[in-house]
Amino acid sequence: MMTELKDINRLPVITWRWLKVNDLSLKSTDLSKIPEYEHEFIKNSNYENIVLTKDLSKGEVFNNIFEKDMDYGVSKELLELAQKHYNSGAFIHVPKEEKLVEPVRIDYKMNKHNAFLVDNNVIIAEENSEITIIMEYGTEDQVAAFHNGLTKVYAKDGAKVNLIKTQTMNDSSKHFDSVAGFISYGAQINYISVELGADISVTNYVNNLNEPTGKSSLRSIYLGDGSRTIDLSYRMNHRGMRTFSDIETRGVLKDYSKKVFRGTIDFKKGAVKAKGAEEEYVILLDSTVKSDAIPLLLCDEDDVEGQHAASAGKINEDKMFYLMSRGFSEKQAKKLIVEASFRPIIDAIPSEEVKNYLDKEIQKRIIEEKI
Repeated sequence: MMTELKDINRLPVITWRWLKVNDLSLKSTDLSKIPEYEHEFIKNSNYENIVLTKDLSKGEVFNNIFEKDMDYGVSKELLELAQKHYNSGAFIHVPKEEKLVEPVRIDYKMNKHNAFLVDNNVIIAEENSEITIIMEYGTEDQVAAFHNGLTKVYAKDGAKVNLIKTQTMNDSSKHFDSVAGFISYGAQINYISVELGADISVTNYVNNLNEPTGKSSLRSIYLGDGSRTIDLSYRMNHRGMRTFSDIETRGVLKDYSKKVFRGTIDFKKGAVKAKGAEEEYVILLDSTVKSDAIPLLLCDEDDVEGQHAASAGKINEDKMFYLMSRGFSEKQAKKLIVEASFRPIIDAIPSEEVKNYLDKEIQKRIIEEKI
């Protein structure tokens, strides 16, 4: 069955239609057949005190929590696909007071034998627990892979969840990823998102700061090259008093790539003294790219603080001149400037292996020419 994907990453408040930024629509995609996914994806499962399993039935007891607020997901069709027809996924449950030092590694790889991945992941952190999860999405050959994922995170009172997602799929692939976070009293969910691949890359992060003093941060980087399409939707829903959120996004566009950034901080009624800030900065390496940014502040409460900003610009010519005068080529100089922009976010990833891999991927995409 061919399905036309509409209303992807639709803005919560619609702007002028002629701007063509309210949502994304894509040509028909065959979503009728979901083959098996047989790649081993849990890289380290030797934790004694946590539940880390492929058996998602263990997470069904928490479904009523996630169904309270269904306002998340890339689109209705893709959300339902991930919920009802997934072929992979992990359930992670961290007991009360348990604090994990080493990150949990989940590595989803697609190849000619496993080209279609629909993963449904559930993460539950009990009171005052702490965990870091690194989830990687990549391809091993030139297969035209398809990925659609859903990750639901519940941080109970005082818990801290650090979720890191990296995407380095090849230029023939499609990538859709939805993340929903539910944050209780004094809890934190911190995200790092790295989008470096896929022909079409669509991500949707929605965080619900439901109870007082909850916190959430989202730090992301993206790199568009070739004719890549990147569509980002980040939303922080403040419901609890004195909640805090922060969105920091840094990107680079080159060749004929295009990107839309939709960032929303929504202060709901009752979010007294809540604070939220968002910022996106993109470096434009070529005049042929297209960059749209829609930072939104929505407010139903008086006593709140919100900030938003978005900026785009070319590489500073003085920096380029300085680096090239020191013997670097133009491409090498651009690579150094891009790496400097990305470095603070990449350095926050607690895995040298992952950081080194991302460094090589960024170097490859900046140095190599794409048509």
